[in-house]
Amino acid sequence: MDLKSLILKKFLPFVVLFMTLSVLSTNSSFQKVVYPIFNNFTIGALNNGLEDTYFKAKPKRKETDFNYNNISVLFQSKRILSAIANEAKQQRKQAQYTYKGFNITVDETFVAPLIFFICLLIFTPGSLKNKGIALLFGILLILGFAYLIVYFKGLYMVSKSGVRDLAYSTNDINFFQLLHFFFSGVTIVTVVLVTWIAVAFRKSDLKKLFEQYN
Repeated sequence: MDLKSLILKKFLPFVVLFMTLSVLSTNSSFQKVVYPIFNNFTIGALNNGLEDTYFKAKPKRKETDFNYNNISVLFQSKRILSAIANEAKQQRKQAQYTYKGFNITVDETFVAPLIFFICLLIFTPGSLKNKGIALLFGILLILGFAYLIVYFKGLYMVSKSGVRDLAYSTNDINFFQLLHFFFSGVTIVTVVLVTWIAVAFRKSDLKKLFEQYN
């Protein structure tokens, strides 16, 4: 197969499919289904990963907030929240809590990488059974990478804010920032490609693929 045939039969259909699924994923009906799932995943990952800090999602107001691609994460030290609650209890007043915050986008963190992987899988040689198994493992690996994105984003934002009860040096914060940028859209394409090669191909499939384009 020459380069022209490769572009017409593989590359262009791949691009069209990826763009179509990406546009469809911006539909509000789809985002409303995905949002609560990933919202719970994000808050759970942060609370389990940084146990001395309390995280919660900022509730959406149906009248004003229509962006279901954006998760607004609020956080504060558990020690500080406990102190505020105890003081309010002693004074018989309602506790007033203050939070820091940051945002995480659902599409960049999980949906877009998953769509990219699915498109690659569709154009991969192999049986439906093998593709189904590859899809399952691919989703798990991409979800694992999404966990790292969420965790290091939270670690960087919390350490930068000074909320955590640990003292961080400038070098610590710079290192967390480096991890935050590394586990983001900067490397997501590489991660998806490596995941695709790792789970979608057998040796025989790779051999057929290279023989096809020789």
